[in-house]
Amino acid sequence: MKKGIGIMLLGFVLLLAACGSNEKQAETSDKLTIQLDEKNVTADANDIFTVTGKATPGATISIGDVSVDANKKGTFELMHIYESDKSYEIVASKKDLTETRATVHVTQPAAVKEEQKEQEQAAKDKAQKEVTENAKPNAAKISFAMLNGNPDKYARESYYLKGQVAEVTDGGATKYLKVNMTQDGGTWKDTVMVIYTGTTEAKKGAIVEVYGTIYGTYAFDDANGKTIAMPGITASSISVLE
Repeated sequence: MKKGIGIMLLGFVLLLAACGSNEKQAETSDKLTIQLDEKNVTADANDIFTVTGKATPGATISIGDVSVDANKKGTFELMHIYESDKSYEIVASKKDLTETRATVHVTQPAAVKEEQKEQEQAAKDKAQKEVTENAKPNAAKISFAMLNGNPDKYARESYYLKGQVAEVTDGGATKYLKVNMTQDGGTWKDTVMVIYTGTTEAKKGAIVEVYGTIYGTYAFDDANGKTIAMPGITASSISVLE
């Protein structure tokens, strides 16, 4: 009899142990997981980097507002735009489960950065060459009267002018120069607003040569709150002649 009771107690203990093991497995399966293949990745020449790894199947893996879902095996591949050499936070989320986070550090090779810099400079040089080549021919066709009559009609056209600075306003990185572009005897008239991002030695009374593009109508409020409108020129270069 005692032997039978002992066997029953042993069976009950084994049953409890098995239940505890099952509960532990269930608890483990409820935990959201994420594991990255690499914690340091490199962006390519197109400013894209790729993060791969394994997570809880069906979990959503995201960096900011870009996301993918882990497949049935839990693997994922997430591509994102490279912004700068820094760490990006990766979030794994799934309904009714607590989010899990990981971090990947992204860099871009110096050679790639240098190549991009060279391409950007080449594009700027090309654009500047086109402006310089077309500016004077366009200026010969577009008189101040035409420009003043409808500045917006000629917006983004290359343009050239030579004139006298009537006023300079320092807006920090951007300078605003009122320039009279038509010489009439010993005076200058026909004012345009020249908008220039950069540094210039041009001062009131200076004769300048400007290459750039037509901005269109440039409007601003004067000291009395009155709105003034005039043709605007976005300068790519300003040379002080005298």
